[in-house]
Amino acid sequence: MSNGIVNAFCAVMSERDNPSVLREELGNALAGPYASDIPYSLAYAAHAGTSFSPERRAEQVRAGYSQELEILYAELLKHADTLEKLVTLTEEFGRLRAGYRQRYTRYLSSQSRTFSTMIAGPSNFPVRQMEKRNRVVDARRTELLEFLPRAKDAILKKLHPEWRPIMSGDDNAVERLEDKIAKAEALQARMKAVNAAIRKYRKAGADAQVRAIVELGLSEGTALELLKPDYCGRIGFPSYEITNNNANIKRMKERLERVGANKAAEAVEIQGEHARFEDCPADNRVRLFFQGKPAEEVRSKLKHSGFRWSPTIGAWQAYRNWRTIPLAKELAGAETSGRG
Repeated sequence: MSNGIVNAFCAVMSERDNPSVLREELGNALAGPYASDIPYSLAYAAHAGTSFSPERRAEQVRAGYSQELEILYAELLKHADTLEKLVTLTEEFGRLRAGYRQRYTRYLSSQSRTFSTMIAGPSNFPVRQMEKRNRVVDARRTELLEFLPRAKDAILKKLHPEWRPIMSGDDNAVERLEDKIAKAEALQARMKAVNAAIRKYRKAGADAQVRAIVELGLSEGTALELLKPDYCGRIGFPSYEITNNNANIKRMKERLERVGANKAAEAVEIQGEHARFEDCPADNRVRLFFQGKPAEEVRSKLKHSGFRWSPTIGAWQAYRNWRTIPLAKELAGAETSGRG
């Protein structure tokens, strides 16, 4: 018997005059480490009007809730391979748990206000009222189901900052691009070497080809997979993979040149009639500094065009592109202020 069940049994013995406390304590131990997030009374009430066995349904709900969080934490824990990531996971999972608990209890609360004709009986049943309440339940259920995947993705992004897209304004954009190019070039060289080894040892047979591929650093299982003919009878790395990877290398090198040039470029500032315009290639941002709060029409135009208010620097900013730069100049009055 686990320590949790033993502790719950002790609680049962010490609180045997309070049945609700006994059920709660024992239920927590049996349902899982997170079951206490969902009060038994709430889980029971959520099914009292729709089930002939609300006690059993309440236990299932609490156990299922705990199991979901346990499985999710186990999956995320695989990504926390450093002490720093483990600390991040602990903090972020605490927030996820709190958010999930809040949405789950809201969902159960809305469900506790619904009844079925099987339980309440058909006589004078408030059909319209129940339809309205069921729509609320559906909305809360949708909110609940959408929360976990979104929160999981957010935690994974924090545990793996390298998964983030490389933004031109990032401080480490050049380093990340160089690293990505180096990996793509290494892959290109390896694919070509493997295909060359397959051609070289074709007459010697599959065993010789496998040994040659393994010597290049690939596993035996990967070597055997590469020697399986595809639907066209081809073996090795397909030519289109090599071509696509080479094109990707070329694209990344061109982007690296642009990012490097932007990092070295100085920011341009123009004081316009309505605001100060700033074009900062190094940050890949275009900014507008207004004296006060711009008019609603201006704010609406800024938001619609991708600008966002940054309280840190006190400016409206957006990514630099062919649309945001001329728009920022127009709104700042920078185009007309410089004319003679």
